[in-house]
Amino acid sequence: MDIRLIAFDMDDTLLGANGQFPEINVRALRACAARGISLALNSGRSFEALRDFACALGVNPFIISVNGARIDAGPDGPTLAERVYDQAHTQAVYEAMRASGLYYTVYTRGHTYMGNSSQRFLYSRFDHHYAHVTRSGPYIYEMVDDEERLRAEGLVRPYKFVALGSERDPRFAGILARLAPLHMSVSSSRADNMEVMMPGVDKGSALKFLVGQLGISSAQVMAFGDNTNDLPMLSYAGASVAMANGEESVRRAARFIAPHHAEGGVGKFLFEKVLV
Repeated sequence: MDIRLIAFDMDDTLLGANGQFPEINVRALRACAARGISLALNSGRSFEALRDFACALGVNPFIISVNGARIDAGPDGPTLAERVYDQAHTQAVYEAMRASGLYYTVYTRGHTYMGNSSQRFLYSRFDHHYAHVTRSGPYIYEMVDDEERLRAEGLVRPYKFVALGSERDPRFAGILARLAPLHMSVSSSRADNMEVMMPGVDKGSALKFLVGQLGISSAQVMAFGDNTNDLPMLSYAGASVAMANGEESVRRAARFIAPHHAEGGVGKFLFEKVLV
């Protein structure tokens, strides 16, 4: 295969069961970079959260963050593109999220704001969601638990809103119905969340932007993913790869299946299919 760009989802794809890179994945990505293949982390996480992972790989990957709303040339930038909310869409989605009663988050450059934040205490998996500041190199990232700051700061050029609840929470449908006239880009990275971006913003559109920057074709792109928010980039890539642990719909949509993420499936697949 003539592959010039490989894009990777992070959670349950490039990362192992412990949330770190399996050693075989690191070796494979470094071998790809040595061959001149461009690499991209393509995740729903913030740029700042992805940056430390990117630095640890030692391959200077492109960083596509917040589900395609931001694209950076590497861990130290520059930012190549941003697709943020306008005021009208911000207000409509904010009102829908607030009215749902669900815990939700708002992502902006350098911040995540927590809305209806008392609801997060209903779910132990959100124990790591609390007001704090972290640093990655020169970049500072703050999680904010303050409704006044959310209204004053979080509603200015946000990247995305995320509703968080129980698995397949019925309240997600209420938000979708309310936002239907706006044709928002909606996806999920797992069954207990719903991510809402501006129309046309997704992992696939971000990958298309990078292809234009690199002067290659979609046929020369490989993409790895496991969940439904990965479908747009898998659809765009000429060589789409779903993880064995991925959602059934994702596995059906992919051209190839890689071994389970906990087994270093990305690295195993690359050594077998690309690094030969």
